[in-house]
Amino acid sequence: MKPLHVLLLSVALALPGLTHAQSSSTFKENAAADARAKAEKGWWYFEKKKEPPKLEEPAPQPQPEPVAQPSKPEKSKEEKCKEKATWSADCGFVHPGQDFEFQAKQRDALMERMVVSNNDPQAVEAFQYYMRWVLERTSEVTNLWWYNMVQNPELDPTAAQPISAMGLRLMTEVRKGSEAEIFDVARDEGGMFVFFSRSDCIFCHQMAEPLRIMQERTKLPIRNASLDGQCIAPFVEGCLTGEVAIQAAQALQVATVPTVFLYIKPNTWIRIATGITDADSMATRAMQFFTAYRTALLKGVENGQDGRPSVDFGKDEGPTGNLSTGVGAGKRQEVSEELIHDLLGRKN
Repeated sequence: MKPLHVLLLSVALALPGLTHAQSSSTFKENAAADARAKAEKGWWYFEKKKEPPKLEEPAPQPQPEPVAQPSKPEKSKEEKCKEKATWSADCGFVHPGQDFEFQAKQRDALMERMVVSNNDPQAVEAFQYYMRWVLERTSEVTNLWWYNMVQNPELDPTAAQPISAMGLRLMTEVRKGSEAEIFDVARDEGGMFVFFSRSDCIFCHQMAEPLRIMQERTKLPIRNASLDGQCIAPFVEGCLTGEVAIQAAQALQVATVPTVFLYIKPNTWIRIATGITDADSMATRAMQFFTAYRTALLKGVENGQDGRPSVDFGKDEGPTGNLSTGVGAGKRQEVSEELIHDLLGRKN
């Protein structure tokens, strides 16, 4: 039997190991329990974070009631008819001004109404008003078309063959009602005919008789401007030759002869013939072009260009041959006062 002190010492030495074994066993049990608890949470492993408290939004302020806008008065039928967007066939024809689409809309609607309506005089009348407007525009454009073609022979498809059907009636004289009065005014304003020619041009010689008739008919003088120094009978007296005639032809772009201008002081040149033209045609053109020129002056219309005078044509108012060469088109020049004096101021 061991002594008591040895036994106590053995117990004392065994206690720490027992205590340590008990602590280790307890720790392992606690860790396993904690793992089981966490495993049971599945994918909700992480704890949900607490959101910060939301600030209270101020209560919405009451909005003032919208003030009712006064309604626009409805347009009258007359006002609606004047506008393209609100026009209808019931309005009848309304002058479209310069709105091409507006006139096209009226044309189609009024024609359709006229065609599909049975025994409706008003439908036909409305389209007649439209056609009257079209014909007025056509008349003005036709006059301007003719005027441009005579002033610029390049626009005339018959210029290469200067004897037209009208030119075959060289001796025709058809008087117009107000012709004498018009030519009296032209004469009072210093008007005359200027005839550009060459002696080797057969058409220039054939123009002598129509020009003689024009001189008797209008009482306006005729001045021959020869580009080769030889004048055409019977216009030898007062004939102009040399540099003066050539400069004038260049300034007026006389590319072919014969060419005839109506000259009005102080510096207005209106071309009335290129190639053979009968007296009646020249007289008619001179009268109409001069009337349109005076109308433009009275109305203040300015549409002249390249030396041509302004004109207003508004409603208020066969055998072939080569043309002889003139002086060529060249660059357009102004017809100076000095040149006019040299060209037209001489008596011989």
